[in-house]
Amino acid sequence: MFLDLNQPKHAHVDARLRAEAILWLGTVRPNGRPHLVPVWFLWDGESISIYSQPDAQKLRNLAANPAVTVALEALDEGGDVAIIEGEAQIAAVADAPAVAAAYIDKYAAAIADLGYTPEGMLAAYSRLIRVTPRRLLAWGD
Repeated sequence: MFLDLNQPKHAHVDARLRAEAILWLGTVRPNGRPHLVPVWFLWDGESISIYSQPDAQKLRNLAANPAVTVALEALDEGGDVAIIEGEAQIAAVADAPAVAAAYIDKYAAAIADLGYTPEGMLAAYSRLIRVTPRRLLAWGD
């Protein structure tokens, strides 16, 4: 397991990953330039799931280099930081129905606010990025 929930800092990061709506996904373009975008995500205790439109830059980047960095918003004026380095794999949404259900549940109100139905959102965001965390950089609580 990536996080040791017996360590207070790890338990705090786990709680933030479960509660927060946005994280920042950093990938590397094929020309070496960084690419950073805010994304919706789902943390299951082992991996981070992110849905993407099939023509997104982040997918082109991951095809060339699966290394990623993800970060939660810095809280407490930079005193509570969580950055995770990991590796990403791309799958079709249909490959993970349980993830899709949990994701739709987490973002149901936001999906409706954008004018999507859950089915429409999964059709538009038809690629699933699964991030396997490898290293945690965190300070604060």
